[in-house]
Amino acid sequence: MTTPDDDGVPVMQCGVCQIDVPAGAFCGYCGGHLASEPARGPGWLRKLRGDTFGASPGESVLLPAIASSLFPHLPQKSRAPFRVGLALILVGLVVFAIVKMPAALITVAALGLPLLFVLYLVESAVYRDMSPWSLVLAGTLGAALGVGYVLLTGEIVARAYGVPMAAGLAIHHLLREGVMIPAGGMILTLMPTVLVRLLQPKSRESLDGFVVGALSALTFAAGATLTRLAPQFATGLLAHSRPIKGLIVEAVLCGVTIPLTAAAAGGMIGIALWFTGQSDNPHEHPGRIRAILFALAVVVVLIHVGVSVTDIVGMEQLRMLAVHVVMTLVVLVLLRIGLQLALLHEAHDPIDQHEPLLCVHCEHVVPDMAFCPACGVATRASSRASRHERRESRPVRQVATEGS
Repeated sequence: MTTPDDDGVPVMQCGVCQIDVPAGAFCGYCGGHLASEPARGPGWLRKLRGDTFGASPGESVLLPAIASSLFPHLPQKSRAPFRVGLALILVGLVVFAIVKMPAALITVAALGLPLLFVLYLVESAVYRDMSPWSLVLAGTLGAALGVGYVLLTGEIVARAYGVPMAAGLAIHHLLREGVMIPAGGMILTLMPTVLVRLLQPKSRESLDGFVVGALSALTFAAGATLTRLAPQFATGLLAHSRPIKGLIVEAVLCGVTIPLTAAAAGGMIGIALWFTGQSDNPHEHPGRIRAILFALAVVVVLIHVGVSVTDIVGMEQLRMLAVHVVMTLVVLVLLRIGLQLALLHEAHDPIDQHEPLLCVHCEHVVPDMAFCPACGVATRASSRASRHERRESRPVRQVATEGS
């Protein structure tokens, strides 16, 4: 049941937080559904339902969409060019594999996703929110560690690839090349994120941590890929002797699945390190949410390390590719759950429900609250620069007069 407030705006009580909020599809305070439709999906992901992702209206939390998972600050219409960019990267990888051009293939595989992520930082204005030095430190240190990691371990891993399973791969080799070395690489991947956090950044928004973690992981993967595959540049423009299937598998692994899972792992660690809960809300449990975020991050890290075992145990190439793809989809879902929990439960901007604000996701003018009452997207699923500009130039509320 809705009743008008002092300004004549209809309000209704949220069944989750028990607060009178402006009437709409979602509660502007807690993000829960106000509609009376039957619930769908796990309730703890969206208070009542899990069918609306906090960074993209109309998308399920459990949908492993790459664009809204990797670029959460962007509104829906701004993601279209990035979806095209993702498609072009995949097409480029397949085409260069088919025509057997290893140099072009390696370049796209190593630099495709990192360059697209840098364009995302510019398009979303996230770079204006954070210290440029923190982003530069995360990116350059990640790339340097990736190069150093391959230079130190490349020969050991190469020897492991030369030992067929039929000959009997000793368990200590499996643990070293299949587990310990990838685990060490994952630790190095996360080091820039931890270092930036230890420098006490002024911003403590969860998505800032995601940006730092994902950027350092992507540059680490780029540096490692370029260094590991650099000898292939010397084979000439075309590699006639290499089978197309092997090139395609290598392209998808190095250009899609490995950087995506690395970005998700780094981003999840960043989210957990930057998360700040709502300490003034007695119904919230920041410590519990932070523990869940770290647990999800650990699971993603273990998956990223675990799939490395498939690379040295002699698994058939297409089967290995299938394992990587399935695990990447699982990791994307876990990342979206982490993003959802952080956006729902982190400390919000000051709420002024009597002031109008343009929602960049659904393009409705709504009360200035933690969540858009119309589409349910978190207000913090956009850069601080964007929020500041929209609050500086608020829409003017038109009041109807008699006879008009």
